[in-house]
Amino acid sequence: MPYRPTRRQNTFPGTTPYRRRPCVEGARRSRPLFAQSRVARAGSVLARCKAALACFGAAALVLALALALPLTTSPSAAADVDLEARASAEAAQLQAAAELPRSASLDVPALQQYPELPTGCESVALTNALLACGFVLQKTEMAQEWLPTSADDFVHAFMGDPSSPNGHSCMAPAIAAAASAYLAAHGSSLEATDLTGAAFRDVLAQASAGNPVVVWCTIGLDEPGACYRTAQEEGRTYRLVTNSHCVVVRGYDLDAGTVLVSDSLAGQVSYPLATFAARYYALGAQAVVLR
Repeated sequence: MPYRPTRRQNTFPGTTPYRRRPCVEGARRSRPLFAQSRVARAGSVLARCKAALACFGAAALVLALALALPLTTSPSAAADVDLEARASAEAAQLQAAAELPRSASLDVPALQQYPELPTGCESVALTNALLACGFVLQKTEMAQEWLPTSADDFVHAFMGDPSSPNGHSCMAPAIAAAASAYLAAHGSSLEATDLTGAAFRDVLAQASAGNPVVVWCTIGLDEPGACYRTAQEEGRTYRLVTNSHCVVVRGYDLDAGTVLVSDSLAGQVSYPLATFAARYYALGAQAVVLR
């Protein structure tokens, strides 16, 4: 078979395999376009590098500002910073001043909410406080007989079912009302007082006076979780957060910088004073005292 040279084929029909630079007919060039001197080529590369670095730096600056702006302007972020600062300052003042006794400790039991009340920390905290005051009641009695429940009200009732893992929470007005009803039914001279809005030093002052205080915080004192519902009642804002918790403050130790807590999840524990105060404020400074 005779030899036939193959024709160069285009990858895509209708296009040329390469392209030339346009050139004016008759024009002369002293050297090809690509034959630049080493100095010229180095200068060109350096200029391009400088331009690229400048563009990259500007882009990085814009990105950093865009990421930082929401953090600095977010009301919740600013509020968290204010609460942390307030709590730290108050803790330092309490430890330095002599306005409270250096320590206090109450005998408050720490009944565990599991397995009967997986989301019933508020009712169990109130039960522990009532037991400390000398009353005799079962762990589930407060949740089943005295604390009202609701499908949508979490301020004056427990929203959902505290015996279900899908239950939600209740706020200080609900616990204060349930405690008042229980005390009245048992002919007690004690009163349940809603201290919501009080400074944290007032909570410790109640403990030093021998009064157990039911306080709202977060599980393990972690950062507050996502807020998924709010309510406005009598000028106060109540928030449901994913990791809200309720415990009994049974004392403190200013020299050690700790708060003594009866916790229905962790038992008898002590928490750092400033951190506990910060979570107390983050959850709306909610507290109910039996006195």
